[in-house]
Amino acid sequence: MRYFLIILFSVFSTGFAFSQNGKKVQFVGGARSLNTLAELDTASTPKRSGGYALLDLGIKINPNSNTEVMGMFRINNEYGGFWGGGVNIDVRQLYVRGVANDIFRYQLGNIDYKLTPYTFYNHNQDILTSSIGTLGIREDVFNYETFYSDNTWRQQGASLNFGLELPNAIKDIEVNSFISRLNRSDFNYVLDRFFGGGNVVINKDDNLEIGLNHVSIFDLSGTARTDNIYNNNVSSITFDYHLEKNNFVYGIDGEYGVSSLSQSESPEDSLTDYFVHARGYMNFNSGLELCFGILDNGADFRSFGAQSRRASFNQENNFFNRYIDLTDTTEILRPVSLFDLYNDPQLYNQGISVGLMETNPIISSVLPYGIASFNRQGGYFGIKNDDPKDLIDFNGRVYMLSESRGQGTLALKSFLMSEIVATIHAEKIWDGKNELNIQLSQNHQQSTRDGEFDFESVDFTTNQFNIGIEYEVIEDVYLMGNYLKLNASGNDQMPIRNSEDEIINYENFIVDGQESLVSSGMKISFSKKSYLAIIHDRFKYRFSQISHEYDFNQTSVVYVLKF
Repeated sequence: MRYFLIILFSVFSTGFAFSQNGKKVQFVGGARSLNTLAELDTASTPKRSGGYALLDLGIKINPNSNTEVMGMFRINNEYGGFWGGGVNIDVRQLYVRGVANDIFRYQLGNIDYKLTPYTFYNHNQDILTSSIGTLGIREDVFNYETFYSDNTWRQQGASLNFGLELPNAIKDIEVNSFISRLNRSDFNYVLDRFFGGGNVVINKDDNLEIGLNHVSIFDLSGTARTDNIYNNNVSSITFDYHLEKNNFVYGIDGEYGVSSLSQSESPEDSLTDYFVHARGYMNFNSGLELCFGILDNGADFRSFGAQSRRASFNQENNFFNRYIDLTDTTEILRPVSLFDLYNDPQLYNQGISVGLMETNPIISSVLPYGIASFNRQGGYFGIKNDDPKDLIDFNGRVYMLSESRGQGTLALKSFLMSEIVATIHAEKIWDGKNELNIQLSQNHQQSTRDGEFDFESVDFTTNQFNIGIEYEVIEDVYLMGNYLKLNASGNDQMPIRNSEDEIINYENFIVDGQESLVSSGMKISFSKKSYLAIIHDRFKYRFSQISHEYDFNQTSVVYVLKF
């Protein structure tokens, strides 16, 4: 499998030649302008103003009916530049894709890819209470900047997909494969590292689908002076069996697999474990969906294609990263807050990270790596109603989990998480023409553990609450507002890991406090793909792990155009 992936990558890296006859050219892309003025409430920290204007210009060329070439260039000018000063020109996107022999679909260059939630998937473990209103605009910006779309990761590599029809035996077979390079050799002690895999999806009939999945992160021997070869392999089987009645569909789906992690020079440290996830569901034609599921993810389950986080908390903020404590004039590094995740796209990771990324229990403690979080077992149930004709859209889920193996003790932690998002289309109450959308969302997480000794005791609770409002005062002019609040209190035992992800100690994490954001603004929509927004934020941070509370005010003017 490994050498097949390398051959695949090499074949598609040889390049393409095509005729220029009948060429079709299409321009795509977008533009954005952002200007901010912010003030931190410490006398020694001056106000900050800044911003940028950028243009993403993409050119799609179709040399023939089966081939598309896409190149997108970014021109970014920070405000304050003069006669070209502060201007950066980068390549934002580049790919070739098409169909060969009317059978094989290929793409070379930038590929947006995913497989299953346990093998290769971009979970969102940080923005747990999605929102409309002003925070919805910020989500739109960082999703665009980081290429987050439909839980895919953006990779640089190649993909190949094709399908087969076998009407006498099964309905069809779909084969998907990809390969990308995570890092290149330094010709010394860093080897070429690749990430690749694929799946075979078999549709037995209209009711049964079975998938065989495999991904691998591996080093290519001989590309550096070291022979310490790294491997992370994950293989799984997925299934979906469903039946359709007059007004609803019901069925069961799931995934079962194994993972392995090893380095050739230290085979004694290898990790191998399994995972299993099964879910029953009922989907009604009215838009109502019900589900219940069970999962058991082993303590040594490692799948970095599914466990890479969008944000890492071992980095510094780019916005007011330090401030002065007025009580003793010491300089303090400002920790990454929940609002920073909305406000600073540079905090986000854009690719697969080999190794466990830092987490923040204040933001996410129950499933820090999404549904693929290791050392978790238990069940959940959910209800969803998504019908644009209804007054209320609702999505709720409750997880009741525990550790599968104790950390630092034989006692196991128990976890409870509930998440609710409800959107009210209030104009339907009085049959109004102007939109009035109100969204309420809440995420509650609790970790507990009892034991014979004091160090075993864990009782940690977080609550996130968000309300967003959009009101169309006149046609295409909206007033918006958000109130975001995060409370956290209690203690937890957090593992300290070395560079090899091995636990070497534990620390008692104690916190008590909250952060809150009141945001208001106005948006003028020029079209479905273009708008101008003015946003004012008032943020407060009141957590016990820093010695000085702080507030800041920020006013932003955002212009977005997509074409």
